[in-house]
Amino acid sequence: MPAVLNVLRDLHRIHQQLTDLRERLERCPRLLKAAKKQVDDAHQLLTDQKAEIQTFHLAAKEQELVLEERAAKILDRQARLKECASNKEYQMLKDEIQSDESANSKLSDKILLAYEAIDQQQEQAQSLAEEVARVEQEQQKTAEQVAEREAALNTDLERIQAELQNAEAELPSEFVGEYRRISAAKGEDAFGQVSDNYCGTCSRQITAQMNNDVLTGKLTICGSCGAILYPKE
Repeated sequence: MPAVLNVLRDLHRIHQQLTDLRERLERCPRLLKAAKKQVDDAHQLLTDQKAEIQTFHLAAKEQELVLEERAAKILDRQARLKECASNKEYQMLKDEIQSDESANSKLSDKILLAYEAIDQQQEQAQSLAEEVARVEQEQQKTAEQVAEREAALNTDLERIQAELQNAEAELPSEFVGEYRRISAAKGEDAFGQVSDNYCGTCSRQITAQMNNDVLTGKLTICGSCGAILYPKE
């Protein structure tokens, strides 16, 4: 069997390895991006929770001011009871005092519930802060793992690229031009392994003459997908 067929097999294998290595390298930044997004999302949840707590806290403070103002009015009306000139005025003040006391009682309960809700939200904020710390640690771990992976993949990439140069140097001159053109455009799909008269890249059947040319090591290109053909071992 012509030596060129072994060269084509090696070239196909090498291009497949290069494609795999490049795809794995391309996944590295995506892993970092995904880890960063987890951290950003966790920070945003914590920020939103703190903002909600602040809103509830301000609302509770405003209700306390209303409570204090109404309590002051109750004291003022209670003092004015001694100065009433008529029973009608006295009764009116008593009714106003009773109404304000009832409103303050309800408002006090509402304020108490608000602070209980704030306590629960603060517990949730603490849990979110712990989640932030966890995902930040995971991000750091991911960054270290990705850095190690990238270094190893780049080392493998350099080695395989050197193998590619050596294999390309063994190509017969009549193959070089078509090989460079097709491999530049298709990468690993520049080759098609022929089995039972079918191209392994596009699965189209080739002619008997083409199959004979493939077996004898002639430059044969699939008429369907444009791959350089070589026979299966």
